[in-house]
Amino acid sequence: MKAAVLREFKSPLQIVEFPQPDLGDGEVLVRITAAGVCGSDVHMWLGEDPRTPLPMILGHEGVGVIEEIGGKGPRFDLYGRELKPGDPVIWDRAVVCGMCYFCAVKRLPNLCRSRWVYGIHRSCSDPPHLNGCYADHILLVSNTKIISIVDWPDLDPAALVSAGCSGATAANAIELSGIEIGDSVLIQGAGPLGLYLVGYARTRGAEHVIVIEGVQSRMELARRLGADLVLDFTSTTPEERKEAVMSLTHGRGADVGFEAVGRPEPVVEGIDLLRRGGTYVIVGTAVPMGTIPIDFYYQIVLKQLRLQGAWTNDTRHIVQALSIVRRNAKVFSDMVTHRFGLDQANEALRSMAEREAIKAAIVSSTHA
Repeated sequence: MKAAVLREFKSPLQIVEFPQPDLGDGEVLVRITAAGVCGSDVHMWLGEDPRTPLPMILGHEGVGVIEEIGGKGPRFDLYGRELKPGDPVIWDRAVVCGMCYFCAVKRLPNLCRSRWVYGIHRSCSDPPHLNGCYADHILLVSNTKIISIVDWPDLDPAALVSAGCSGATAANAIELSGIEIGDSVLIQGAGPLGLYLVGYARTRGAEHVIVIEGVQSRMELARRLGADLVLDFTSTTPEERKEAVMSLTHGRGADVGFEAVGRPEPVVEGIDLLRRGGTYVIVGTAVPMGTIPIDFYYQIVLKQLRLQGAWTNDTRHIVQALSIVRRNAKVFSDMVTHRFGLDQANEALRSMAEREAIKAAIVSSTHA
C-alpha cells in the first residue's frame, strides 16, 4: 500500500510502500478516493507546526470506500447504520478520549488533552503505519467516528473532503459567534474556510454578508454562496472599505466578524469594522503567527467587543458542513480548482503554498 511520506521538512514527499495491516476489532481499512490538501499541510511541510512528528503521512481530510472491517461483530456509523465493505464514508479526523474533563464535563472534545488527528499527530514509523490521507489506504482505529455517505452516490468526493476540516471548523466558529437573524457579518478571506463561513452565515439568516478578499476567483465563489458585498483589498484602501461597511450597516459596523486569512494583521481592521457590542472570531490561525498590538481600551473595552477564538471542531460540526456541501454541491466542487494523483502530492502542496489553488485535492484515478 502506497503513501506520500514527509521525511524532512521543506523537502519533497517520497512515495513509500507499506504492508497491508492486520485489523484489530472494530478497525476499518478504507481506500482513499479523495484527500484534501489543507493550508495546514503546507505549514507542516514547512516545519511551522510544532505538532508534526517525522516521518509522517500528511493529510487529515479524507473520503474513501471501506475495504475491510476488523473483528467478528458489526461496525456502525454515526447514525447507527451498519457499515459494510464497499460503503463510501467520511470520518472525524480527530480521535478523543471521551472521558476527560473537556470531553465529559464541558462537552468540548476539540480541547481534549488526549486528542490526536490523522495526518497531523502520529508518525508512520510504527505499525499500522497508514494514519494519513496522502495515501491509497488509511486505517481508522476502532473509536473513530465514521459517517456513511452511501446515500449520496452522485456527490464529488473531492468536494466533500473539506467538510471534515475547514467546513467543520467554520461551523464551530459560527456557533461560537452567536449570529442572529438580520445580522451583518464580515468575513476576511474567501479561501475554503471563508467560503464555508459565507454559506453558514446565509443559512443562519444574516441580512448582509460582507467579504474582504483579493483573488477574483475566490470572490466569485463567495458571491455564489451568498455574499452581497465583496471588497477587493488589492484595489481599495482600509478607509474605503470602512466607508462601504458603514454605509451598508447604517453607520454601526458589522455585528459579527471572522478572521479567516491565517495571519494576525487583518485582525486590527476587522475589529475596526465591527459595531459596539459586536463579536469578532479568530478562526483562520492554525499555527503560531506572532503577535499584534491591540488597544484594549479603545478597541475592546469601550466597544464592549467580544473577542473569541475558535479551535477545530466537534463531530456535530462535520455533519453541519456536509449539509452545506450537499446544498451547494456545484460551488464546492468548483472550489477544488486543482486535482492531482498520489504521485503528484508535491505538486499539490506547491499549488496551495503558492496560492494557485483555492483548494487542491489528491484523488484516485477513478475520481480524477
